[in-house]
Amino acid sequence: MSDQFTFTVTNDTEQAITELWVSLDDEDWASFTLSDSGIPSGETVTIAWAEYTNDSPCEWYISAVFEDESESESALFNFCEEPALTFG
Repeated sequence: MSDQFTFTVTNDTEQAITELWVSLDDEDWASFTLSDSGIPSGETVTIAWAEYTNDSPCEWYISAVFEDESESESALFNFCEEPALTFG
């Protein structure tokens, strides 16, 4: 049985989030797989980390891409202390 680590993302913006990206160093980025509808405005979704990240640090940079292709500023986030994230 795998212990998958999860976190929630709440979208409090006017637009759907279409992509979610994370980075340990704010340079090399990896994306999470979202559903076709992404994260609609006003919705909260639970996202699972890939198993290979299990031994990685708690702090990651995170950035969102919205349906108009604009991007949020990348922000350093501690997923161990607070596994709930809100954009907006």
